Amino acid sequence: MYLPTPALGELVNSAISDWIGPVLVGIIAVVAIVLLWKRQFAGFLTFAAMAVLAALFVFFGGDLFGKNGNISKAGKDVAKKINAVDLTTTTYGPDLLDFDQ
Repeated sequence: MYLPTPALGELVNSAISDWIGPVLVGIIAVVAIVLLWKRQFAGFLTFAAMAVLAALFVFFGGDLFGKNGNISKAGKDVAKKINAVDLTTTTYGPDLLDFDQ
């Protein structure tokens, strides 16, 4: 079975822009109005911070975490700079690595 990937990418973008995005904005607006109406300002600020994070993941998730996303590139760059220690090629004598003593 063959599924064309560009078509799937367009389907995801279409779903986000046509359905998921507006529903998310609507839910955020309703909850924010309720919290402000009840004068729960600390709850509103917490919710606003979480809503911004959720919106970032929904609207910019591919740009941030995708194959060529900024966070993915930063993680790959850091991973390339990390040195690994190989205990089999150290300058210690073989008796130091013998744990049966």
